[in-house]
Order: sequence, then C-alpha cells, then structure tokens
Amino acid sequence: MSANTIQINDRDLRLRRKAATISIAVGVILLIIKFAAYWLTGSAAVLSDALESIINVVASGFAFLSILISARPPDETHPYGHGKIEFFSAGFEGALIVIAAIAIIWAAVPAFFHPKELPGLDIALVLLVIGGVVNWLLGSYLIRSGRKANSATLVADGKHVQTDAFTSAGVIIGLALVWGTGWTWLDPLVAVLVALNILRSGYHLLDEAVGGLMDKAEPAFLTQVAETLQRLRHPEWIAPHHLRSWRSGAVRFIDFHLVVPCYWKIYQAHAIQKEIEAALLEALDTPGQVVIHFDPCSPDYCPICAVKDCPIRSAPFSQRVMWTGDVLTAGPPYPSRTMEELAAWQGDAAGCAGEAAMDSGG
Repeated sequence: MSANTIQINDRDLRLRRKAATISIAVGVILLIIKFAAYWLTGSAAVLSDALESIINVVASGFAFLSILISARPPDETHPYGHGKIEFFSAGFEGALIVIAAIAIIWAAVPAFFHPKELPGLDIALVLLVIGGVVNWLLGSYLIRSGRKANSATLVADGKHVQTDAFTSAGVIIGLALVWGTGWTWLDPLVAVLVALNILRSGYHLLDEAVGGLMDKAEPAFLTQVAETLQRLRHPEWIAPHHLRSWRSGAVRFIDFHLVVPCYWKIYQAHAIQKEIEAALLEALDTPGQVVIHFDPCSPDYCPICAVKDCPIRSAPFSQRVMWTGDVLTAGPPYPSRTMEELAAWQGDAAGCAGEAAMDSGG
C-alpha cells in the first residue's frame, strides 16, 4: 500500500488553507463591526453576538492550525496520518460555543431585571444586518469548501458561522422590536434566547466530534460504499460482508471480507485487492485505504455465484444478490467451512488446503 493513498491531495489542501484564511480574515472584520455596534448601543443582545464573534475568530485560528497538522503524511508515531486532529478541532469549537452561551446568559440575566435605554439603534441595526449577511455567505462557503475537500473542520466552522448568522438575525429582530416599542426588557430576553440557540449548536458540534473520535459508524457512507461495489462488481466477487469504515479527517479507511473462488492463487487475490481499492476510492472521490480479507467459497455459495466455467460448481447459479448497505455490513450469508470440508468438496485434500489458505495472504 503506497502512503500517498492516505494523504490529502494538493488541490484539497490548497482549498482548505484558502477557506481557513478567508474565515479568519472575515471573522476579524465582523468582530470589529459587532463591537462597534455594541459600543453604540450597550445592548446585551449585541454583546452576545459580539462574544460569539470572538469565539468564531479563535475557532477559525484553531481550525487553520488543525488543517496544517492534518495534512502531514503518516509517520512512525502516526501510521494512519494526523487527520483525527480535525475532530479535536470540531470538539474544541463546540466547547467554545458552549462557553460563549453560558457567558451570554450570565451577562444578560442581570440586565433583564435592570433594563436600560439603548442609543444609536438605527446605526447598530445597519451594522448587524451587514454582519449577518456576510456571516451567512461565509458559512455557506466554508461548508461547501469543507465538503468538497472532505474537511470536518471546515464544515464545523461553517456551521458555527451560520449559527452566528442566525444569532445576528435574532438580535436584529429583537433590537427592531425594542426600537419600535420602547420595551427595553426585550434586549436581554433576546440575548438569552440567542444563547440557548448557540448552546444547541455547540452540543451538536461536540456530538459530531465525539462520534468521529470514537469511530462512530456512518450508515450513509457505508450505503454509498455498498452501492459503489454493486456498480463495480465482478462475477468472481462472490459475497462481500462485514463492511466497516472509519475516518481520520479527510482520509477514509474501509475494510470488509470478500468470498472468492477457493481455488484462486494468492497473486489473483492480491490483484483484486489493488483493483478494488483503486476503483472504490476513485468512485468515492476520497483519499483512503481499503483492506480486504479474502474468504474461500464453499458449496453453499454456488446458487449465488455467477462465475462461468467453474471447475468445482456443485449447483447452478440461480440468484443474484443485491449488495445493499444492510447486506454488506452483516455477516457472511452462509456459515464458514473447515479446511477438511472444503478439501472433501473438491475431492483433493492437498490442493484445496493449499489454495483455500490464500485468504491469509490477502
């Protein structure tokens, strides 16, 4: 297995760096705009929006660092690469969001009991509208770039920024109501509602980060792998099973068992390993590694085996099994046979034992 199959390609790396740099630059500009609006109004709701912008800038900086680290090639201490740092980044960002939400509530609750007049609302509203629109566009760009470059960090950063845009929208609505009604107690109330929404977003980011670090199964991706194998399948690929996958940043690791003709030689299995890995990763458009454990067929598989001119077939082919996600993630469709049973089936104990043992070299 060449190391470059589990490295991020140059195109994705450039896209990641560009997106992270833009995120930091725009985040700093928006931070200045929001604190200017807070300086004009003294609003608790505007302060809540500004505090989240601080989190955005810090998180974007950490995201940029994690992108640089995740791009490092595998080494002796990290043979699977450094991509897991991206889940740490997403978790760090989620934790910062939770802290920001708590800080907003802490500052807003006293203001609810002691509301004050808010000067300069007209200018502040204009600044917040500009900031909210820019944030939404930035978040959409980061999510799109993250999905294109297979970056959990950029997707998490984009979702955080879009949450900030929703925060700005809530603040704008609240301040507009204060401006129109004169009910200054609405300002801290909006701040608390904004904080609760931020808290929800932080929880989801933490949940995704923990799932990535714990190698939580991704049913949608496994279904995609199954559909790709179904599309690429050859008659000699008799029955894949025990399909699993885990992710290290942008890099996908896929492994499964594959039942093949038991008379195959080791070099045939090795060639199929290379063919499947190349075709699968190209079709999924992801860097990664595919490990296949080869199992020898038994007479149970004859009815679902489409191999032509099989020298040991004991029953005609009668059913083509569709390779769905549920089928491939399950165990083998038939129980495994002992070497003695396979030898007896072929009628040549020495030959069968030698050839069926090829799965240990797959």
